[in-house]
Amino acid sequence: MEVGHTKVEEPLDCTDLYKIGGLPGGVCQCPHYGYVFSGSIRAVYPGSDWPDEVAVAGEAYFFPAGHVLIYPEPTEILELNPAAALVSCMEAMQRALDRGAFDQPVEEPAAAS
Repeated sequence: MEVGHTKVEEPLDCTDLYKIGGLPGGVCQCPHYGYVFSGSIRAVYPGSDWPDEVAVAGEAYFFPAGHVLIYPEPTEILELNPAAALVSCMEAMQRALDRGAFDQPVEEPAAAS
C-alpha cells in the first residue's frame, strides 16, 4: 500500500493524460481510497453505466479501477493506493508528460466512415 499527499494547483482533467500515457482503455487501473482536505475530485467511468462520483472537502472516498479523475478546482487530497497498481498509473502519467501532453492539445482519431 502506498500513501500519497497530492496538491493540484489548478483544474486538471486526466482524460488525455491517461490516453497519451497508454493506460488500457484510457482509464486508470488503480483503485483509490482517499480523503479530500480542500477542493473536490470527480471520477468518471467511461464506457460503463456507472454514474460519476464526486468527493468534496471533508469527505472520504473510494474510486474503483476503471475511472478517469477530474479535478475541477485546486484540490488537496491524501490517498491510499495498492502499490503495484499505483506504479503502473504513475508510469503512464510520466509517459504522457514525456510525450508532451501539456505542450499541445490531443486530437481524437477521425471516425471511420
